[in-house]
Amino acid sequence: MNLYYLGVELKRQLTHPTTLFFCILLPVLFYLLFGSMAGTGQSIGRGNVNAATLLFLALYGASMTAATSTMTVSFERPLGWNRQLRLTPLRPWAYLVTKILNALLGSVLSMVVLFAVALALGKAQMDGWIWLGGFGIGLLCGVTFGALGLVLGSLFRGETVTGVVIPLLLFCCFMSGVFGVPLTGNVFMAIQKIVPLGGAVNLILSMFGPNAVMYTGTGGMAASDWRIWVNIVGWLVAFTAVATWAYARSTKRQ
Repeated sequence: MNLYYLGVELKRQLTHPTTLFFCILLPVLFYLLFGSMAGTGQSIGRGNVNAATLLFLALYGASMTAATSTMTVSFERPLGWNRQLRLTPLRPWAYLVTKILNALLGSVLSMVVLFAVALALGKAQMDGWIWLGGFGIGLLCGVTFGALGLVLGSLFRGETVTGVVIPLLLFCCFMSGVFGVPLTGNVFMAIQKIVPLGGAVNLILSMFGPNAVMYTGTGGMAASDWRIWVNIVGWLVAFTAVATWAYARSTKRQ
């Protein structure tokens, strides 16, 4: 794998206005506007509501950063960049791994900035291992949505992919409970457990305790619940497999 190519990808990502605003600044703004002003006195097991809100916004930042980073293949494909790379020693698997690693590094930066702001404010109360656990779950979501960005970037054109990726990710955040919008009814509760990010939200809540519930229909699942891991691992494997197929398809001569 070419580390120089990884550096080029990372530099391009971190100098893009969309990445800087939607993926790094927006989670911080959401936390400053909402999370830092509420939930400090509301306990949910091993922490407070403010802490859970912080970790949920970290999921949003990590997922958005990863997806918008890898969807750039839709802009590279019409230029013949993918096929040009086929003429270099860079292997197809190395190209995909580089894209995912670049997405993960961006996700790490998004979460580090958000956590630094939260630590400076001092309103998020939770055990140290929950901070680390939330960070790890965010990285898992980064890999998952990085693969999703590759899928959509390989299937849609550059002028279309942004209008598909961002609304789809916002839908997943809304339906999974990342944004803290109460969802009532059996239908919404069932969707919350199925949609991507739903497993991550429930896994975060499980770290606060078996009875940690913030919103109607969200929480109450133990970390050992098979539905959490089927959701997390299932979407990760599915998106990765489709991303590999879509990339191979996009580099063939039409």
